[in-house]
Amino acid sequence: MATMRPELTEERLQELSSRAEAKFYRACRDQLPDDVLVIHSASWTYRDRGGLLREGEADFTIAFPSAGILAIEVKGGGVSFDGTSGEWFSIDRAGDRNEIKDPFKQAKNEKFALLDQLKGHRKWRAWKGTRMVIGECVMLPDVDNAKSLAASGRPIEIIGGRSEMGNVAAWLAGVNAFWAAAGTQPLGEDGVKLVEDILCASVSVRPLLRSVLDEAEQERIRLTDAQAKILRTIGGRKRAVIAGRAGTGKTLIAVEKARQLAADNERILLLCYNRPLADLLAQSLAGVPKIEVMGFHQLCDRRRSLVLERTKRDLYEEAKEAYPGNDAKTRFEVQMPFALALSSEVLTDDLYDSVVVDEAQDFSDEYWFSIEDLLKDKDNGTLFLFSDPNQALYKRHAQLPVKEDPFYLTVNCRNTAPVHEKAYAFYKGEPVDLPELHGPDVVFETAASVDEQAALIVTRCKQLLQGEKVAPSDIAVLLAKTPKQALFDRLSRTTLPGGVGWSLENRARNAILVDTVSRFKGLEAPIVILWIGSENLTEESRETLYVGLSRAKHLLHVVGDETVKSFFTRTEVKA
Repeated sequence: MATMRPELTEERLQELSSRAEAKFYRACRDQLPDDVLVIHSASWTYRDRGGLLREGEADFTIAFPSAGILAIEVKGGGVSFDGTSGEWFSIDRAGDRNEIKDPFKQAKNEKFALLDQLKGHRKWRAWKGTRMVIGECVMLPDVDNAKSLAASGRPIEIIGGRSEMGNVAAWLAGVNAFWAAAGTQPLGEDGVKLVEDILCASVSVRPLLRSVLDEAEQERIRLTDAQAKILRTIGGRKRAVIAGRAGTGKTLIAVEKARQLAADNERILLLCYNRPLADLLAQSLAGVPKIEVMGFHQLCDRRRSLVLERTKRDLYEEAKEAYPGNDAKTRFEVQMPFALALSSEVLTDDLYDSVVVDEAQDFSDEYWFSIEDLLKDKDNGTLFLFSDPNQALYKRHAQLPVKEDPFYLTVNCRNTAPVHEKAYAFYKGEPVDLPELHGPDVVFETAASVDEQAALIVTRCKQLLQGEKVAPSDIAVLLAKTPKQALFDRLSRTTLPGGVGWSLENRARNAILVDTVSRFKGLEAPIVILWIGSENLTEESRETLYVGLSRAKHLLHVVGDETVKSFFTRTEVKA
């Protein structure tokens, strides 16, 4: 009995939309030997020979240790070909014809997609051969005279029908023999195992921090099929942009990609803009060797200090001479990136094999020049960028240094459906699927004065802590309103139940965090209370609203004056 992936019960086989695929599945399962791997409906993302990004799926992929790999297209019912128009048709039991795609072209495309998927994966380097047998074929299990379809471009050896279903092993052996050529080597058992690992391996990532708010947390941290596909697809590539909107798991995948690269004994830099996010990532990766996690300006300070220790050169002073100015913008946006670039000329023994950048939309052109210099191999070193242009709060001009089209994450696995609907009213870009996670409706509360709004927030926090037994670490009060310190002072005048306090910008034990939306970007909390000022109810503040609303995993509570509630009532959901 062949090794089947997935292992389908008879009940599940009967539920398949294609009876022909169910027939072929049973024939392979029952007739092929144990060491043959049969994969039903394997899917992947790949670049075709023209460089365009495509999605592929083979009805069946079969790997033989004594031969090679076959991509098999299976078509049920009758099939006909119109030589005049070049069109293909399926014929149902009633004799009705329906136009279909050319099954032979489909099989050929699946073969090249399969080849791209395997050879582009880092694990494939472990295969000891140099050239494998790979081919395509078409199976028409309901057709008696399938061989009659043979023609130029459709060799008779790669066509199977009802008569071949009785001895699938012999037919597949003939297909393998047809595609074998001088210099090809059999896959071997190790090759078959690599195919299974690359195409069928389960993919999961670790949560950044444990949440005990509700049972849906385990569902949130499990990668969707689309996200698992992204990790597999970029596996063998040196450079890629992964575009994911709020809640699609960019940060989780960035962390997991860094882990995978470090497992290959590479030295990895995991970089982001926000220091709070960098601190959280560093905490989640504590104890993992070969990975260094830093915020961008933290990295600049570190390398400036190393150069100062070794050579007594102060790169910040040199940067000031090259780009004069004492204002904060010049320092952070020009001088520090320039000093970072200079550091790579000195610290030639302190470079990285790979750089993974989260929240890449926050990095300007000046940053990228200095970041690429951190690679041991500037031209061929690994660089992965995780980005969401909708979260570009800092309004920098940034031309990402990876020219290929992004890979898109399209499933929101953080927010509940009600939170998603409110946040994505302010989103522009690729469609993002509504999450399946259910949750409470978004709550809006209004009051005229700032003091009354602060009182609403305090009352709500007391209810969460005392009545619903929520931990203070599960609550974040985010400010889309100024001035920050004055708002914090209004909250901190109140003592909360159980001695719980308030903490500005930094997590503290037994305290509720109060932070700005911009500093909290890239982070999340089970419960978010978003305090919005009317000054942010503009098109120019769309990103601020999108980021602030989407930080909530489960419960979102919005506080402001009456104009805030009416503004959200008027806003149409675009997701």
